[in-house]
Amino acid sequence: MKIHRKFRLLFAAGIVLATLLLLLLFFSMTQMLLELWVHLESLPSWLFYTYQFAIIIFLLVGIRLIILVLKPTDKQSIQAQKKPTEVSLVQEIEAAEDSGIDMEDIRQEIDEFKQRKQSGKVYVSLFGNVSTGKSSIVKALIPEASVDIQLRGGSTQAITEYTWTSRSGDALILTDLPGRNEASGELDGAAHDEAVRSQVVIYVSDSDISRSQYEDIQCLQTFEKPLILAVNKSDRYSKDEQKQLYKHLKQRFDNKKIQFAFISSGGEQEVVRIYPDGREEKVTRVRPANVSDLAQALQRSIDAQFSTLNKLRDVSVFVLLQQKLDKAKYEHCQQQGEKIVNRSTRKAIIAALAAVVPGSDLIIQGVIGSLMVKELCSLYDVPVRQLDIDQFLKFSQIQLKSSTPLIMAVAGNGLKAFPGVGTVAGGLVQAVAYGIIFNALGHAILLTLEQRGRLEATPAALTFKELLGENLESNAKLFARLVFKTDRERSKK
Repeated sequence: MKIHRKFRLLFAAGIVLATLLLLLLFFSMTQMLLELWVHLESLPSWLFYTYQFAIIIFLLVGIRLIILVLKPTDKQSIQAQKKPTEVSLVQEIEAAEDSGIDMEDIRQEIDEFKQRKQSGKVYVSLFGNVSTGKSSIVKALIPEASVDIQLRGGSTQAITEYTWTSRSGDALILTDLPGRNEASGELDGAAHDEAVRSQVVIYVSDSDISRSQYEDIQCLQTFEKPLILAVNKSDRYSKDEQKQLYKHLKQRFDNKKIQFAFISSGGEQEVVRIYPDGREEKVTRVRPANVSDLAQALQRSIDAQFSTLNKLRDVSVFVLLQQKLDKAKYEHCQQQGEKIVNRSTRKAIIAALAAVVPGSDLIIQGVIGSLMVKELCSLYDVPVRQLDIDQFLKFSQIQLKSSTPLIMAVAGNGLKAFPGVGTVAGGLVQAVAYGIIFNALGHAILLTLEQRGRLEATPAALTFKELLGENLESNAKLFARLVFKTDRERSKK
């Protein structure tokens, strides 16, 4: 207790001392400003106002700099500025097609988007785990609905569409999506895309929300469109239990724009009937459906945000298209990059086999290496200077020095599997070594361009060293086979 009291006394003394120091500083600043003001008043009018104007400018610039430094980075606002639009997407698609990238799937997605936009219908997707009663809910909502079953995006799961006109006269398309567990334990890609295309999402659960369901709902919320959480089989709960569950769900999704609906999709249940004489009989009883709460929540979502439903749908579809476009461009760059690396590696092998003047292979390999770097940078639309290329190749040679003896030894071992190599084994070993080196060099550039978006000499050279030591024996066998085959083809000519 005594120690605690002493600490409080010291803390209080520190506060008093700090207060006195601040007061002293305040008085000093006040005196200095007053003296400055007296001196300014003695100056000519034009100089007095010029000085005041300069002070105001300095203060404004200082305040602006402080705001820029202290203002937190708003990632969402940055992303919002970069959100794709229909115009930007069309331009990117045309540029991608000019580069030889297949845009057929994305063109089909755009056609689907335009068709839905022209139809004026509201698309509602039902999302949730398997066996939560999605299909039964749709049938309870619209027993007279016409059905259209489709397979999209190569999915093996049926996506069922139900056409419905609500009591308010709204034309709706309800889409019953495959559940998370119906597609290898996770949400099917076609189901995810359909959830993005829709204007309203209904997430169906038959109890409290599990961790995976919570993650699904969080993912769906990123689409920023109306979301309804429908708790099915609510007839198993009493009114008090429903209130407790509603309160619990509200707490889990606090400050999140989610509507809740407690429903029962009906169906059948097997019960045992006991007669007065003791006989027992299993009887199938029809459970009445009650989905009025969901129908009201759905209508509220449409009425409250009718003017923004299409806009929210458009934004999420544009993001989906951008993601598919980026994926197509990434895969195209990977495929073409591999071709460039393989082609350059083969050129390096042939150059090593054909070199006759001592040192000429080094010059040739340098030219091939420079051309490979230029081709890869051009593929990724990255500007590069010859100085950057020379620096990268120089750093790579430094990283290569310590590994050269090991590479030559492994290359020689790789050739042992091919009989009849003869007296030119030294040249063949060198060719295999160049194959290993160029393969690692090309993939180092690919990784650097993919991860950094530009060619940085030092990181790329370090990546080259790492790749050089990976799968060394298997690469030696692979390029030994290529070298042996190439050498035999040259001998026959």
